[in-house]
Amino acid sequence: MQSLISRYRHDESGATATEYAMLIVFVALAIAVGAQAFGNALTDLFTRAGATLTGIVIPAPPAP
Repeated sequence: MQSLISRYRHDESGATATEYAMLIVFVALAIAVGAQAFGNALTDLFTRAGATLTGIVIPAPPAP
């Protein structure tokens, strides 16, 4: 019984799997937050570009 408890205390394979799972969660969270921020910035860019281009009038080419 003592050897079983000793072996259980020194077994770290479950801890490694837990660490990898936490790492995957944190990476996924960072990607989600980054994508949200990038999407908001891209939306703002296109909104400003559209507002700028709204007042532009393209003249017709002169008749030959």
